Amino acid sequence: MQEEVVQDLLAVFMDSSIMNSTLKMEFVNEIAVDDAGVSREVYTAFWEQFLEQCEGESERVPRLRPDFCEAKWQAVGRIWVKGLVDHGVMPVRLSMAFIFACINGLDSVDVDILMASFLNYLPPLERSAVEKALQGTMEEDDEEDLLELFTRMGSHFLPPKEGMKAAIETMAHKAILQEPKFIVDCFSTPMSQVKPKLLDKESLLFLYESKKATGKRVAQLFETTKMVLSQREQTTFNHLQRYVKNADQTKAEKILRFCTGSSVICVDKIIICFNVETGLGRRPVAHTCVATLEVPSTSSSYPEFRTEFDNILSSNYLEMDIL
Repeated sequence: MQEEVVQDLLAVFMDSSIMNSTLKMEFVNEIAVDDAGVSREVYTAFWEQFLEQCEGESERVPRLRPDFCEAKWQAVGRIWVKGLVDHGVMPVRLSMAFIFACINGLDSVDVDILMASFLNYLPPLERSAVEKALQGTMEEDDEEDLLELFTRMGSHFLPPKEGMKAAIETMAHKAILQEPKFIVDCFSTPMSQVKPKLLDKESLLFLYESKKATGKRVAQLFETTKMVLSQREQTTFNHLQRYVKNADQTKAEKILRFCTGSSVICVDKIIICFNVETGLGRRPVAHTCVATLEVPSTSSSYPEFRTEFDNILSSNYLEMDIL
């Protein structure tokens, strides 16, 4: 399903004139007016699938692939810009240093933003080894992990301690910027549209941070439709806030996507309303077009509420197509 979204969206964005068009999207087999929620879902699905093909861990970098020509890479750049400008959707797992290079050029990426992205690009063991190497606190196990990293990056020995920092920075530059240089060049043309707003690393850092979902941030978006809640509604609202505030980032992103169509923050508020459904019909219902969450106020306890919400998040899926 998501692979179809990638191909469909790429086909639409191969034409550069799309940047001046108003897009409306819809789901297969679902009558829905695209009031932004559907578009948010489509852009989110695109980036989820696209990032699976990228290198790295918590931050990822695109890699050249045989099925992607220059025109396709430019289309991906347009999707990044259009999703952000029209709906506030952007892939926060796409390397910040890479994106900064696309917008402002490779020379604009200083060592601070490069190393921050590189550490997030590495898996936990290698990240820990690099951090210790930079601090001069490496142990024998760390040296093995670091040697594996250097070997994978094309060097088969560890540099001397006095040259370690420079060698790691060179490795980071190669992985994050040099190897995807062709892609950086392809992205740079469409991304010039957002350059005036993202001229320095502070503005890009702020953008990334403002988009990332955490349990606390998602809970702060909640706004009830009524000023005064009944006792059962207030109890349910308390359950909801407790459930969301304690969510890790992965769950917070799922909750946000369930409510808004996007796994990054791109709405000012999520409206909470209540119903009195019981039995099999009792479950949270989201209306992503207007970022509204409807929750039943009939749960007998927090564990019951938590279980029902967990079940919804684990089974939620949507079929999509693009018009």
